[in-house]
Amino acid sequence: MKVCVAALAVLTSAAFCSLASSAPLGSDMPISCCFSHTARQIPRSLVVDYYETSSKCSLPAIVFITKKGRALCANPSNSWVQAYVTHLDLN
Repeated sequence: MKVCVAALAVLTSAAFCSLASSAPLGSDMPISCCFSHTARQIPRSLVVDYYETSSKCSLPAIVFITKKGRALCANPSNSWVQAYVTHLDLN
């Protein structure tokens, strides 16, 4: 009985080790992408920061971070989005 438990423990740990080492070394960080844009303009007073999504994403977007920490995707072609980005860059 003890031999079966020991063998099972060895096989289980070998399986976990092989899964952990199967990830490619030096792989890129996860990519954050948007799948839709907000339909409404966000009040500028609520926005504290922004970032652009990766060029690897299928939908280009600016992600605005609100005071409450929410992330909202916006269309970078919209004039209000460009104005917010300029405002945040200057401050």
